[in-house]
Amino acid sequence: MLTIFRRHTSQCIERHGGTDPGRKYRRCLCPIHAEGHLGGIMYRQALDTSSWARAQEVVREKESRGTWHDPNETRQVTIAEAVTTFLQALTAKSSGKAKSTTNKIRSALFGVNAEWALKTQRQFSDGLLDFCRDKGITTLDQLTVQLLTRYAASWTCGPHHRSKRIQLLRRFFRFCIAAEWLEKNPATSLEHPQGRATIVRPKQPFDAPYLPREGPEWKAIMGQVKDTPRLLALTLLMRRAGLRISDAATFNRNRLMADGSIFLYMSKTDEPVSVPVHAELKAALDAITPNAAGWYFWSGASAITTATDNWRRRFEQVFKRAGIEGGQPHRFRDTFAVDLLLRGVPIDQVSILLGHSSVKITERHYLAFVAARREQIANSLRKAWANDNAA
Repeated sequence: MLTIFRRHTSQCIERHGGTDPGRKYRRCLCPIHAEGHLGGIMYRQALDTSSWARAQEVVREKESRGTWHDPNETRQVTIAEAVTTFLQALTAKSSGKAKSTTNKIRSALFGVNAEWALKTQRQFSDGLLDFCRDKGITTLDQLTVQLLTRYAASWTCGPHHRSKRIQLLRRFFRFCIAAEWLEKNPATSLEHPQGRATIVRPKQPFDAPYLPREGPEWKAIMGQVKDTPRLLALTLLMRRAGLRISDAATFNRNRLMADGSIFLYMSKTDEPVSVPVHAELKAALDAITPNAAGWYFWSGASAITTATDNWRRRFEQVFKRAGIEGGQPHRFRDTFAVDLLLRGVPIDQVSILLGHSSVKITERHYLAFVAARREQIANSLRKAWANDNAA
């Protein structure tokens, strides 16, 4: 048997002098809930109505049926519920995804933080839930091909980000189909830029035409950081050890091993990495003193993202003064990888040094820089030309 009652809102309680008027009070429009047992199962749920008469009708229907849900009724799943369930599955700790990756997925579906949106001058695209809320769309079955096309047309991002968003939407709707919430994937109608998913962006190491020798860009950067010991050490940690800026900014002295190497777990992939300490890097680290907790570039009190963003802003000024367009800290890591590949280090070993979870990831980004492969292609081309001349 089910019992109905009103669950009074905070506004209703305020109107009664801060005192809850109680379950039996009916002279308000607060939502009605029901509780009790049906089929040996305890329920306490909202009835999605504020009408007492309608609530009584709903309860009588459930009691006569003996179950809370009508087995013949097709349940309409809300978009918010589907997105929340999808994110729980996709961003679970066991998924192995980095926090930065899950944040990007969350912002693409839920939208960006409202406070950040008011402060920033950057352009950003609405999340799926933002768009649906503005259009008054609440359930999954309302998301048609036409609506998704209009949603994609509202994006202000570039082709690479657009391609990533389309891939995420298709994955979300595949999840909904697997959950038997939908029958078709409406996102398959969205076209990638140039009709296909964008390829991985080519890596841009510093002084690419000069590697493995040092070029003018590296000399200009060193000219800006050489008189700032901490900034110099951080620069060399990324360039000579291939660390991401998040790993470099949180570098601790306990990561320096007795055998003269650096050992740590990558923050993004959680992969173990061991890199020999370059002589230039060792001299730079010896010139600075870590704090009491052992941190070289971080106080240890703030969030890691805060420390990383602070150092990013420092490097923006370095690149600006050095006259380098498109400069960003991750290019030090790219330079580290390309430098080793051009010196003949096998790509599987470079993959281990970079902390990639698979050598396939390294191949996607750096295969074009493998010295042996470049030489093999060049020799094949020369051989073809020689055969053509002989003919």
